[in-house]
Amino acid sequence: MFKYLFQSMNEKLDGILEALPVAHGTAKQALLRQLQELREISDGMIEEWLLFEEKLAQAGKRSSQPAAASPAGSAGKLFDLPAEASESPMQTMQYQRGEGYFKLYMFAEAAREFQAVVAKFPEFLQARLYLALCLLQNENVAEAYSHLQILISLADDGKMKAIAYNALGCVNAVKGNVDQACECFRTSHALDPNFQDPVNNLKACQTEGGVLHLGVAIG
Repeated sequence: MFKYLFQSMNEKLDGILEALPVAHGTAKQALLRQLQELREISDGMIEEWLLFEEKLAQAGKRSSQPAAASPAGSAGKLFDLPAEASESPMQTMQYQRGEGYFKLYMFAEAAREFQAVVAKFPEFLQARLYLALCLLQNENVAEAYSHLQILISLADDGKMKAIAYNALGCVNAVKGNVDQACECFRTSHALDPNFQDPVNNLKACQTEGGVLHLGVAIG
């Protein structure tokens, strides 16, 4: 997992370092923001690693203590589950790589990883939502629309459904269906009143040259 994450981070950093010397104005500011985001990701990983090392050291101390005797006939049964039963979609290598690429704004690469997760776990809606947002960023509107429709029909979580409706509103706005877009933004806001993007998008639809927000922060 870390190998692929560091590989994607290095690719992103190489691109920033190549473009930064000749960048000016808003382009330079965008590159500096991306550089800061890389720094924050790196700092967060270091912090998590230190916490992990601390827990690992504690586990080492406990392992040196005498183990309690196991009840007769029960030894090893805890580990008899088949691998498939314990596999979580969020723990797959593809999902982890997809999240890493997504955080680095490498949407084409992220879409490829999330597509693999959705193919294997079609009811894992968070991967499908990430995939739809990546497709929208890459201007693959028709496929993104299809995934959003599936997600809206299956989702029970109000926050996730709100993000999906907001993204669907962006699709309609891009296609020129302003009335449908506004209705999607209103639905999104009703589902999650704390989600500000649909409110901003509703205003953008009513303002010439307004900028749409996909709401890519999921958590």
